[in-house]
Amino acid sequence: TPWTHPPSCELTTDLNSQYCAYTNSRHGHRGWSIVTTPARAADVASWFLDLPLSETSPAGSSQGKKNGNGEGGSKKKWKVVQIEGKGKGVVATEEIQEWEEILLDYATLVVDVGFTIEVNALRGYRLLHEAVGRMGDGGVGVMELGKSSEYAQDVVENVLRTNAFSTRVGEGDYMAVYPTVSRINHACMPNAYTRFVQESLQVSIAASKPIHPGEEITISYLTLGKTHSERTHLLKRWGFTCTCPLCTASPEAIAASDARRKEIEKLRDSAIRAFQANKPYQALRLTRQVLPLLAKEELFPVESEQLENLSRIYWVLNDMEKAEKYARRSLEVLANQGYIKEVESWMIKKMWRRFEEEEGPR
Repeated sequence: TPWTHPPSCELTTDLNSQYCAYTNSRHGHRGWSIVTTPARAADVASWFLDLPLSETSPAGSSQGKKNGNGEGGSKKKWKVVQIEGKGKGVVATEEIQEWEEILLDYATLVVDVGFTIEVNALRGYRLLHEAVGRMGDGGVGVMELGKSSEYAQDVVENVLRTNAFSTRVGEGDYMAVYPTVSRINHACMPNAYTRFVQESLQVSIAASKPIHPGEEITISYLTLGKTHSERTHLLKRWGFTCTCPLCTASPEAIAASDARRKEIEKLRDSAIRAFQANKPYQALRLTRQVLPLLAKEELFPVESEQLENLSRIYWVLNDMEKAEKYARRSLEVLANQGYIKEVESWMIKKMWRRFEEEEGPR
């Protein structure tokens, strides 16, 4: 197995099952621990047995880095600094190009959501501390992170509540801590975004626009596209009030942004209903109206989806030239954003097969 320590376990409150801490102290930059059931741990173990040696190299080595910008690599274009009013944050030290990968971080502590519900709190805290202490760096990278939760009763719980990302691991829902990524502050119109690599429990941070030396690197802690009031409510989870340029803009600018975001949602929903009602030309007109609004609000993650929707509509209309044009554009966006390596013809054919399965033959 990939584990470097024997598992440590606690029974659930109903005594019918157990959760255990499994550790590989050599994986990634600092080692990592996962708290989950034995069955789910076995699934995760099968991933790591298939990984190349470079992905499970000892913490601190130069192996396992996909580029020179990752933590521990030979060169990086960022540094962690103290930022007034925010605590620590990450700033660029060199010019970073649009869509360029900035850093690659490994999860260090991954906790099954079921564990937080099914295990007695005191026993759970013991298991969390053991999971952290077994890491390759002794848990230093986790324990030095911010702790701002007013609900936490334990220091490790506080780290989780303050810093963890929600993620899927196999068939389960988990909280995952990425220590370097956790240093990146939130913005509602960020200049960077996250790409999850589930098989090796990594997060890649890439630039969504050019970032200049001295500029703070930011990501969104929320799904992009929320209105100001929605963002304010949701960010209470992290215990801060956002002071990004969008949230501190004039009331008129905030209202205009909110209006565009509401219009985007309205158009997207209306386009779906029109398409489902066998009104493809109406769906086409509505979808075309979405794209310029996305650009104004910098909602780049939605662009590929909308271009694929245009391709689907043209496919239904049997206009294969335009269907291919927008399919290719949709895939080019994904390639630019680093989700696929390059656009290949088989990807378009696969898209056609999916359309046929979902919409029926043309």
